Amino acid sequence: MVNLPEGPAKRRQGAVSDDPHLKREEWLRLAAQGSQLGLWYWNEETGRVFLDSKACEMFGISAGEEKSLETFYSCLHPEDRKRVAEVWRYQLEQGIPYDVEYRTRRLDGSIRWVHALGKGYYDEHGKPLRMVGVVFDVTERIEANQERLKLAGRLIKAQEEERSRLARELHDDFAQRLALVSASTTRISEMVKDAAVRERVLEVLKTLRGIGTDLQLLSHRLHSSKLEILGLSATVTSFCRDFSREHGIQIDVECTDIPKSIPHETTLCLFRIVQEGLHNVVKHSRASRVEIRLNGGLDEMCVTLRDNGVGFDLSKNFTSDGIGIQSMKERTLILDGTFQLQSVPMQGTQIEVKLPLKRRSTAA
Repeated sequence: MVNLPEGPAKRRQGAVSDDPHLKREEWLRLAAQGSQLGLWYWNEETGRVFLDSKACEMFGISAGEEKSLETFYSCLHPEDRKRVAEVWRYQLEQGIPYDVEYRTRRLDGSIRWVHALGKGYYDEHGKPLRMVGVVFDVTERIEANQERLKLAGRLIKAQEEERSRLARELHDDFAQRLALVSASTTRISEMVKDAAVRERVLEVLKTLRGIGTDLQLLSHRLHSSKLEILGLSATVTSFCRDFSREHGIQIDVECTDIPKSIPHETTLCLFRIVQEGLHNVVKHSRASRVEIRLNGGLDEMCVTLRDNGVGFDLSKNFTSDGIGIQSMKERTLILDGTFQLQSVPMQGTQIEVKLPLKRRSTAA
């Protein structure tokens, strides 16, 4: 394997002239996409790889040493090698533009993030001939994003702790004091002889009991102890039943294959997404019906919320940047999950969240 030539002198030495498919204009088109790019080229027919000096620098490879496909794979982080090999081969054979991010591990032990792009070329029968591509270092962007997620995680943790504190205050202090007032009012109603006055006292008692019920519901919304006691399925079902009764929306809940043991942070995340999703329905969608599907498996948990509301145009990006949606996204990303939002005007909105049951490494 040889390096990609970087000047007329090297081209005259025959480093590239023996490969007529390695056209200079292909490099120029790709290099125009940005700066600080490394260039690479794969020849399917000869099995040859070409790397320019910038690509060699990114991978921590000596520009003068001979290279092979195995050399490239050896520079990748062990956790990324299989994925990169499978994605690259699949996209080349299927005619899909190559687009993948991965980590490189240099000889000094340092880790860098690389974003690779490529385009395949084929014969008249669709057989791969070559792929031309670029790589660029995105370590700073990845690290900044990871720091942002760490900060978001700390904020969410602080928010949950504050929710828990407020829930305890409402339940243990205000709700109990209100219960005492209600009990005293009940005794007063029994002592009053005047029918009109007694009727008025009973109306006050009814109001007090309504406030007590509302405080209890608010306490559970802030921090539901049912999650620890009853589990995810029962808690989601109970919450949806109360929410449906309160807001007059039909909510169909289906829970299947839920594991007996789920990490608490995963359970809490899924419950909060259901809560936030339903609140968004009330605020924005004007839907009359919502479907919630909670599915489990050996490796991941998935929750889907689908409504029949007014929907919106995703290209206008006015709802997807809302605080509620952003909160759901950040909760999902913190747990290494995936968040998908689909919506069509007048055809409703769907949110799908998948969370792995086993967290990947923070660096990945």
